[in-house]
Amino acid sequence: MSEQVRDRRRALLELHVHLEGSLSPLLLRTLAERYGQPGVPAACLTPDGSRYLPVAGFAQFLERYKAVVSLLRTPRDYHEAALGLGAALAGQGVIYAEVTVGYGVMHRQGVATEPVQLALHEAAAQVAQERGVRMLWQADAVRQWGADAAWKALEAALRCGPGLGVVAFGVGGDETALPAGDFAPLLAAAAREGFGTTLHAGETGGAASVRDAVLAGAQRIGHATAAGGAPEVLAMMAGAGVFAELCPGSNVATGAVGGYAAHPLRAFLAAGVPCCLNTDDPALFGLSLRGEYERAREALGLLEVEERRMQAQALSACFAPAGIRADMEARLAAGP
Repeated sequence: MSEQVRDRRRALLELHVHLEGSLSPLLLRTLAERYGQPGVPAACLTPDGSRYLPVAGFAQFLERYKAVVSLLRTPRDYHEAALGLGAALAGQGVIYAEVTVGYGVMHRQGVATEPVQLALHEAAAQVAQERGVRMLWQADAVRQWGADAAWKALEAALRCGPGLGVVAFGVGGDETALPAGDFAPLLAAAAREGFGTTLHAGETGGAASVRDAVLAGAQRIGHATAAGGAPEVLAMMAGAGVFAELCPGSNVATGAVGGYAAHPLRAFLAAGVPCCLNTDDPALFGLSLRGEYERAREALGLLEVEERRMQAQALSACFAPAGIRADMEARLAAGP
């Protein structure tokens, strides 16, 4: 059986995907019409409305992301977004995803988090039943808005909790705005409540930002790209068992790396840092998880045995409860 055929059948896990960055062009146009905002798709999509325009650097990505998020206003909107993401994941052979949702952004926009989370939980149940994809949720705060706002996001996440599918808490946003250490008490509190913890680091900041995220207590680090050129930080991550949520296609799109072949995936693998590939904002960047693994094979020499190991490490690093984890393990083992 060829590698290409095996790849079409292999089950995949996604640990770093933002719901807001997964809105299809069709849903974006629908929401824009719903709220009378034709300027959003005009600024984000090609003239025929079929796909997102290419991103030219991180600053443009942030502006586009803000525009897209501005159209998510009600539980219905989020429910539709979750159903769309679930369908896209199923089409890629993804069997499990931990989906980041911007609690901090919802608070800033005056959107009540608990009704939204109920809608997301209901959508996830529908996706699991109809498509066989499990989706759990990570509440996300925005670093540049400060620790006080992040505490409010955590409090909202705890009110929802595992009963509504929330299993993790993270801090994204501008990693250069405030030190990671400012959020260490927050991550510790989240961990005490049974949440997994993540921080974005090493995407726009240097290797020191990744080191600081490890010291702040993050169990997983989103991107971590800059650590690839810092053997001492890679050794720290490997020694502490801190998982790297690598997002090569996203990093290329935003300019964090100069090209796919320049991504330091091989440095993470050589250092023994547990990691997997992820899509980050798949609709905005035109990515699929299966496509990311294919590109990694072509541009970075990723081997089948390495890919399988990454999926096993993703299973170990996921924040799913024991029952779901056991089901995912069985489904991975049943693959080709």
